[in-house]
Amino acid sequence: MCSISALPFSGKALERTLVRLESEWEGYRSTRDRNAIYRYLTAVFEVVTWWEYAGKAIEYSRRALAMRGHHLEQSKLEPFAAVILCSAKTVDEKTRSKWSRVLRYAAEYKGLGEPLQDFILRKGGINCCAGRYPAPGNVAPRVS
Repeated sequence: MCSISALPFSGKALERTLVRLESEWEGYRSTRDRNAIYRYLTAVFEVVTWWEYAGKAIEYSRRALAMRGHHLEQSKLEPFAAVILCSAKTVDEKTRSKWSRVLRYAAEYKGLGEPLQDFILRKGGINCCAGRYPAPGNVAPRVS
């Protein structure tokens, strides 16, 4: 049996993944449904957590950033934020940081069977979840 980390993830596969995420982003942008953001965030969450499971999140995030012409210091590389930067070009830094914190909080505390949207809404919404996971340089996460 082959482990997931032994499976290659080609440049072509990474490009297709980014195109799919960009499509999810454009789908969100083209609707007035305020809950549509959860579809995009779920797609990002699934990609990055799969990469994390394979032990390749930093490597694949770095490759994705390079594909899209972004260059960040190694110390500032956070996979969720990197994937959002690569797939949602119009998101400002503050929103990208907030969404990244929400997804990191979910990665740490969400059960496997619970949909991301349900988890976030159960925990009080995007802003509440972001507040539970600190921005870099802030205090430890508040868990409740």
